[in-house]
Amino acid sequence: MNYLEPNYEYITDQARLDEVAENILARETVLAVDIEGDGLDPYLIKLLLVQIGTAEKVYIFNAKLKFDRLKSVLENPKIKKILQNAKFDYGVLKATKGIEMGGNIYDTMLAERLLTIGLVRENSLLALADKYLGIKLDKNWESYNWDQTARTGKMTKRHLNYAATDALILFPIREKQMAAIAREDLTRVADLEFSLVQVVANIELKGSLIDVRKWRDNLDQLKTRRDSTALQIQEELRPFYKIKQVDLFGNHADVLNLNSPSQVIGAFEKLGIDLPSTGEAILQKTNHPVAKLLLQYRECEKLLTAFGENLLAKIHPKTGRLHPDFMQIGADTGRFACSNPNLQQIPTDSSFRSCFVPAPGYKFVVADYSQIELRIMAELSEDPEFTDAFKKGEDLHTKTASQMYGVPTEMVDKKMRFNAKSINFGLMYGRGAPSLAGQLGISVEDSEKLLEKYFNTYKKVKSWLDKVGKEAVKKGYSKTISGRKRWYKELDPGDPLYQRMISHTERQGKNTPIQGSSADMTKLALVAVHQRLNKEKYDAFLIHTVHDEILIEVRADQAEAVHTLVKEEMIRAGEKLLHKVPIQVEVKIADAWEH
Repeated sequence: MNYLEPNYEYITDQARLDEVAENILARETVLAVDIEGDGLDPYLIKLLLVQIGTAEKVYIFNAKLKFDRLKSVLENPKIKKILQNAKFDYGVLKATKGIEMGGNIYDTMLAERLLTIGLVRENSLLALADKYLGIKLDKNWESYNWDQTARTGKMTKRHLNYAATDALILFPIREKQMAAIAREDLTRVADLEFSLVQVVANIELKGSLIDVRKWRDNLDQLKTRRDSTALQIQEELRPFYKIKQVDLFGNHADVLNLNSPSQVIGAFEKLGIDLPSTGEAILQKTNHPVAKLLLQYRECEKLLTAFGENLLAKIHPKTGRLHPDFMQIGADTGRFACSNPNLQQIPTDSSFRSCFVPAPGYKFVVADYSQIELRIMAELSEDPEFTDAFKKGEDLHTKTASQMYGVPTEMVDKKMRFNAKSINFGLMYGRGAPSLAGQLGISVEDSEKLLEKYFNTYKKVKSWLDKVGKEAVKKGYSKTISGRKRWYKELDPGDPLYQRMISHTERQGKNTPIQGSSADMTKLALVAVHQRLNKEKYDAFLIHTVHDEILIEVRADQAEAVHTLVKEEMIRAGEKLLHKVPIQVEVKIADAWEH
């Protein structure tokens, strides 16, 4: 078949659209779906074309027509819909035509991501057409002048060929991907990702409401704290410099630029401290008040850069809400990523979280899994001490500290618990004694002693971590409980960095089964919560997720019922993966997104 000269019919007549829709509904069980428009914003785009293809022919519908009959086709759960980047098409069709494709979606982009995680990120339609069909697509989108076409309404043969080809090639691409998915035993994970498409699209469409005034108050407080800290640093260092001039208001001039690494290193030399760099890890190890102040200053600068006026500028002019872009498989472990803006990076203890609020008359239901990654490590390692702590409902960090320091649990102080917590979580990321020593502010020797006590207590944790790290190198991939795979590039023993790369792969091999299984669990919960909210017709919407946390906006009088629903579904999702360790979910009703 010549995919670059596709068989298509361009439909601009309402009667013909209705006729084709009826025929498709009666005959077809698998369809390719694609759209063309003049932009990427589902609320501002002018939809131009909708393509629905069979394996032999593509029907291109002018978007000016009424889509009532096509709606019944696209929303039919018995018809498989193949799309590339399905989340985008779903969002545009819902926002412009009120069409919700629902379940039974196959996304070639997500499928390719599953098949190549850790190796490449080439999952555009251009890359897939080349890889699977040897076709070079013309994907110079700007050259088609879709915005001009939107104004004139004139479609050329080049436009229609482009539209038809994009739909038609999805069939052979899917066929070849499905064979690879079956071969790698990824069907279960693929089905999860495909069922999640509508959930993520709806999260993006709903968006999050932000209290702008409170946000700006936070910015002002942060600027004040930053400036005060900067002044303290300047005053601490002033005696070491000869700069004496003052401005018109009697303020002393700065002695150095705090954002200049070379000047900061020079300042510490005057203090008698030789810094190899001004990195965070180095400053944390440096026992001097100026180092601590500089870390505080940088934290303020970081927050101001990430969460300043730039974020407020992304509030949508039509909805008045923020609509981030959620990438389902953003990290190679399977975790979500978020951008434009990245709401996942707002610190848990930050006052900025309290600026996210529900609409008037609504509440938030905030739910997250309790210590889920540690529970997963207990499940996978089968360590009796670890699993026993969760079965008894004990605080694992306190118990760990008690055993490491040889004191009763009631005598464990905050520092002991923090050190134990750092080790519990650090080991999942493959961290060794030097890294932990830097975080805990102790010597490497003392760090090694703590680790030795830790592994004497949790012997099976150590053996499991060692095992999965080495297996990652040997097999070339890691697996989650659900079967999600993360591949590693083949290493060359002749490479001078070979041993360092081996260690890097081992660290990823330890972390991926844990973090990836946590991601799978949260995704299962998101699908289940979404489906049940719809089935029981609650006035409630999933609006955000951060790793193992889920945020729902719900009408106030339904908040208690949704609170119960969310907890039930999250526990049920967790129990699909963990069988030896109990699942605990913390859920609360709130007037803002904060812990």
